[in-house]
Amino acid sequence: MLPPWRFLPSRWPWLALAYTATSATLTLILIPILVATIFLLPLWGILVAAIERRRLRILGLPTPPSGHVHIPHDERRNWLNIRLMEPATWRETASLLTGLVLGSLAVVALFAQVMAFAVLIAIPVMASRHTTDISLFGDTKIVLGPETWWYPLLLVPVALLVFAYLNAMLSAVQGSCTRWLTAPRIAEMDQRVEQLTRSRVAIVTAHENERQRIERDLHDGVQQELVGIAARLGILELELRGGTEEAKKHALRAAQEQTERALTSLRETVRGIHPAVLSDYGLPAALEELAGRSTVPLHIDDLGFPRLDPAAEAAGYFFITEALTNTAKHTTAPRLNVTLTTNNEHARIEARDDGHGGANISQGSGLRGLAERADTLGGELHMSSPPGGPTILTLTLPAATHLSNPTTEVPGANPSR
Repeated sequence: MLPPWRFLPSRWPWLALAYTATSATLTLILIPILVATIFLLPLWGILVAAIERRRLRILGLPTPPSGHVHIPHDERRNWLNIRLMEPATWRETASLLTGLVLGSLAVVALFAQVMAFAVLIAIPVMASRHTTDISLFGDTKIVLGPETWWYPLLLVPVALLVFAYLNAMLSAVQGSCTRWLTAPRIAEMDQRVEQLTRSRVAIVTAHENERQRIERDLHDGVQQELVGIAARLGILELELRGGTEEAKKHALRAAQEQTERALTSLRETVRGIHPAVLSDYGLPAALEELAGRSTVPLHIDDLGFPRLDPAAEAAGYFFITEALTNTAKHTTAPRLNVTLTTNNEHARIEARDDGHGGANISQGSGLRGLAERADTLGGELHMSSPPGGPTILTLTLPAATHLSNPTTEVPGANPSR
């Protein structure tokens, strides 16, 4: 704090007065609004924090950056959910409440200053016209008249000094609180960077694993079948040159069967990348098609599940395929039950098996990858698997705009096997 002979002539008393005055004005405006809309307090905290950060410029301070994460345009529908889960929102709510308390003090301080200067000016005006008795405290009085009317003006510099320092103190306290509560935290920024890095690593790993799977399936499946077709066609060519009619038919039939197996193998490989029925008909229909060829009985309970964004539908589909794989490999459950539900904000996919339980997300790379994918999409993956079962996997995804596609059934699909 500057000494009085340097502080009073500087610009700081006027900046502090302006900041204190705007604090008092903002408080008088906000209090009735917040009383009427108390349930919107976090949203008011976000709005007022943005104003408070810019108001710091009055004190000559730089505007601190926001502590909120940037929300992409395609995720704006989830803006409220994201903001309510951020610690920055609740710090800004605390900043709002702190600002109201300090703003109320600013209202009292400004009122006291206005009244003090009004008295210091009114008394000399009255005393210059006629003799005036002024009671200070108890029986102590002073008498002012036309010759001594200017005595109270000697207190004006003292009042200016006291009120200037009072305004500066209130402004410094509120400005410091605002900066501390609304500025981003280094730990949160590091956590976001770490989370983003993990997500990117998981995505790259998943893409590499998928590439290796496709390469392996093509090499061990489709390629071998095509080699077999070539051999069968060679045998057919020899039989056509000099073989019996029965041998020709047998060679042709064997080539046709080999071709069918190649097509089946190719369809299985392509289906593992992204099933066409998922894009055309949505997740419930794709799961019905999956149930028709699953070795583990799959029961689907669709409670009005909508169309989602393609990335979200793909995540839901591979979530169920991973759950089927885990059920077949690691449990003795007789079947997998899938429930599809939704509300205005979230789509929920639950996979339940009545196996022996004891599963853990961290022990499986597939579920870890799905958890990372869900987190990238703004969703969550939860597991409940106590010893003895049941194992319940729940994938929650943001609900997107419903797509107009009335066709939900797939020919040949079996919804409950």
